Amino acid sequence: MDSPTQVPHGFSVRYRLGSGQTSNVWLALHASLGNVALKLPRPEVQDKPVLRRMFENEVQITLSLRHPNIVAGYAGMPTGPGAYLALEYCAGGTLDQRLLEKRVGTFERAALLVADVAAGLEYTHGQQVLHRDVKPANVFLTEDGTAKLGDFGTGCYMTDENADRVGTAFYMAPEIFMGQAASTASDVYSLGILAYEVLTGQRPFLGETYEQVMHAHTTSLPRPIEYYRSDVPRGVQSVISRAMSREAARRYGSVREFRLAFEREAGLAELKQQVETGRASRRVSDTAGQRSSKEGRRGLFAWLKRRR
Repeated sequence: MDSPTQVPHGFSVRYRLGSGQTSNVWLALHASLGNVALKLPRPEVQDKPVLRRMFENEVQITLSLRHPNIVAGYAGMPTGPGAYLALEYCAGGTLDQRLLEKRVGTFERAALLVADVAAGLEYTHGQQVLHRDVKPANVFLTEDGTAKLGDFGTGCYMTDENADRVGTAFYMAPEIFMGQAASTASDVYSLGILAYEVLTGQRPFLGETYEQVMHAHTTSLPRPIEYYRSDVPRGVQSVISRAMSREAARRYGSVREFRLAFEREAGLAELKQQVETGRASRRVSDTAGQRSSKEGRRGLFAWLKRRR
């Protein structure tokens, strides 16, 4: 694909990262922001009100959110010929890619990824925003392995009266298939599906067509997680099963309830402390290395000066 014809002022496009339903995504360089993921609407978006509204939603919602487990939005314009959205560039790719490459790793590593996504979604709900399309393809990874929830094109505010049947069939709650409005409970369900997939490498409900997937969600039970791996504690399996309950009233009442139960049963408190300590140690090491490098350069310059 050729470079885009309209690039916002201050951005220099390097290469295309991918394409979505509403936009093409480019790796771009900005003088003060550095590398960013630059979303530019696809040409046909202006002629399709639904797609145009999705892009507007993403820009407006993303720029209103600030959390370590949400892909940061730096700048954007929601509509018009100059519409764009500049996002934090996550060099680790998507969680979906990691799953396809079977590189999620140990139970502990997989559990940390789930906890990251849950923390981001919990914050989102606290801002009165529903995501409505929680899935691995919408989770982005930083170089240090932190997971961040992104892509709010299908998002909406809880005050919006919107019963659109949106989302991705493999992750949609049963009531959404039935035409009911999205809710915190439907996002919790999608999060449960994501957790199941991250831990097992398999989607719990399958089908070749939309109707088959809908039938599976509304009538079938998934295989127990222990069928795929034996190192997942029973308590964790119970937490995920409750989040994936067919009846919304049986699920956790909030993402926070899910996250706290999941972290407790997975024993993540100590592990998260170890991860943070490791990151802090790397930062100290990097700083020491930079200081040593600077001191070395100063010593070299002094030696060269004496030689003159």
